[in-house]
Amino acid sequence: MKSGIALSSLVLAPLFLVACSNQQIYDGIQQNRLHNCEKYPDAQYEECVADYQKDYRTYERERQALLKQGGAGAEE
Repeated sequence: MKSGIALSSLVLAPLFLVACSNQQIYDGIQQNRLHNCEKYPDAQYEECVADYQKDYRTYERERQALLKQGGAGAEE
């Protein structure tokens, strides 16, 4: 039983690391985009910032839905 848990941990650990890394990359890109918004005048700045307010969980959920949708269409 203990070896099964240890094996599961070894298999799942890299998945958690990848997810963390993807979120860090996403967050870094979002921060860069938000920083670039600073060059716009007030009204355009607000629009620009609004475009980049999606958090990683929302982004990933939408991304997975699109992948499933695309996969279903490719099988037809």
